Amino acid sequence: MAFVGAGMRFLRDLFRRRQRAPLPRQRRDMISLVVLSNSHVELTLDTLRGHLEELYPGHFLPPRDKGTFVVEGNILDTPFLIQSDIPGAAGSFLLHNVPGPYTMFSDFAAHISDPSLRRLAQAQCCWLSVDLIHHSTTEEDAYRFIGSVLAKLAPHDAAAVVHPSRLITIAFDDDVRRKLADGGQVFGASNRLQ
Repeated sequence: MAFVGAGMRFLRDLFRRRQRAPLPRQRRDMISLVVLSNSHVELTLDTLRGHLEELYPGHFLPPRDKGTFVVEGNILDTPFLIQSDIPGAAGSFLLHNVPGPYTMFSDFAAHISDPSLRRLAQAQCCWLSVDLIHHSTTEEDAYRFIGSVLAKLAPHDAAAVVHPSRLITIAFDDDVRRKLADGGQVFGASNRLQ
């Protein structure tokens, strides 16, 4: 349990630094989406590879060390690294699967104007996110990859999806899951900060 607490504190501090760090000359927004739920998704390296293989057949299985692959964090509750050389979805991504409230890492809820959605989002005790950490593709392609992975992995009780850069939260329902799975934009014409 001490590892979980230490890991959650590390992630909280990391996300706070990322949100408040001074921006370089050109603004670079975090390319990420976060799904909030009350269920923690049980993932192993093998199950994650299997889910990714279902989305992108022939790319994640058999396991490989070059091209497209997944690396498991070596400490409890550390993110998985997903390296993708898939055309239209190339880049390096981190998959966070955290059995704790996202409110510990972000003040996103303060930006939700709908009181019922705010209460729903704040009540969720687990979160799952995919973050682009290095891209070899466009932001739109990165969001398409992120959305398809989250649509596949989000538990059935997923309640909200957060766009961390825009601090926008929407309810997560079957329609949102379908749009994410199909590569659609659930935060307007572009998931990019406008």
